Amino acid sequence: MKKILSATLFVGISLTLAACDWETILLEESSDSSSMGYYQFVNLVAQSPAIEIMVEDESIGELAFGDASSIEQVSNDSYDIEFNQILPNSTNDEFTSGDSISVSKNKTSTYIIYGDTDAPSSLTLTTDISDLYDEDFDEDYDAIIQFINLSNSAADIDVYWLNEGEDLLNKVADYTLAYEASSDEIEIESGSYKLVLTESDTDIIIASTDGITIADGDAQIFALTSYLIAGSDDQVNTIVNIESDGGRKLTNEAQAANVRFLHGISAPDYLDVYLDIYLTGANNDDEASLIASALEFGALSDSVDIEIENIDSGDTRNFYLLDNTTEDKIDTFSVDMQPSSRTLILTSGDTSSAITVNDNEEDLRVIDTHAKILVSHNISDIKSDAIDVLILNEGANPDSYSAQVELSYMNNEDYELESGDYDIYIYNASTDELIIETSLRGIEKGEVINLIATDYTYGGTPYELQTHINN
Repeated sequence: MKKILSATLFVGISLTLAACDWETILLEESSDSSSMGYYQFVNLVAQSPAIEIMVEDESIGELAFGDASSIEQVSNDSYDIEFNQILPNSTNDEFTSGDSISVSKNKTSTYIIYGDTDAPSSLTLTTDISDLYDEDFDEDYDAIIQFINLSNSAADIDVYWLNEGEDLLNKVADYTLAYEASSDEIEIESGSYKLVLTESDTDIIIASTDGITIADGDAQIFALTSYLIAGSDDQVNTIVNIESDGGRKLTNEAQAANVRFLHGISAPDYLDVYLDIYLTGANNDDEASLIASALEFGALSDSVDIEIENIDSGDTRNFYLLDNTTEDKIDTFSVDMQPSSRTLILTSGDTSSAITVNDNEEDLRVIDTHAKILVSHNISDIKSDAIDVLILNEGANPDSYSAQVELSYMNNEDYELESGDYDIYIYNASTDELIIETSLRGIEKGEVINLIATDYTYGGTPYELQTHINN
């Protein structure tokens, strides 16, 4: 029978200690008149930078989106808490009023902050773990799980808790959750399970993950959340699993992999990219999968979704690069892809010598409070050397500062900065030679910008910095 609750958010929180740890702690507490409980903090503010958690004016650490603090054992009491957003260039911002968290004997209080970046909401889930290792405990379950829906991107969500490898055929939802609703504590046996979330009363899967391990003594919470990425109006759904020592985003097996390409190969004016099938005959183009056409040198292709067939181990997909003008094959390469992965494929080199291809994970999550720069080293002419990247406020003296980013060839790195005007200096890390000098003007909050250092269009110098604002 399906239970219906009037609230929605689905974040996967795993409040788990090893069975022996819980047992030791609880047995020790049984003779401790002071009695103890536990607290944990979770950051699900989707478009926020990292958040510092303050308890009784003491910092317990910074949490990125989807992260959780370690479970901490504390005395039964009420604790004052504050939150600071970690901003890149200025004083951190206490962006929300203070709050408090209450801790009770043999219970875990999980404080979740979520919602709007400038005015977040919060809630506390309390899990009673006192029975799990009670000497007189004689029930037919081994662990406790709980669900919560904190994704505001969809209507009500149906929750299916299945055995590992099962599908939805003839299954009835265990819970229906509206936004901000959570399930009851659910008593289950240890084992391997699968979690599927659908739009309520439909077979449209929003998120799914298989192979979830539940051990004796576990107390886990699973939550669905969603976030915006640059260049798309659609939100990305993710299940976050919060364990006793932190949080992690689970692979959403219902979501396609996503890939895009940078044309950095000197010589061909325009580049075509094919997926899986390479055919030379123009009349056979309808049988091939052309996923990027006539890319100019330095151009970044649109994002392409690729459905993954083997969701357990991922797929190896083959790609073919063709000269758009001559239809000559330039290179063939393969990439291992997982569901919900987001990949930037860099191409570099020269058709007369050697071509290099590398795939990098790409984080396009929008941050409302400031901008994010994705910097890549794609200069084939100095492939044996790293580059140093210095990003300064307009007019600042570069001789007075050290580089913020160092990159080896064909790699990338994120760098966050506040809105404003900037000068950019790129050096050969081995020789300290200034190889690129340019500027970025009018950077705004929420922008995600790719900066890709490349050779000149026809090879060699002067090196160029390709700038792509992901709108």
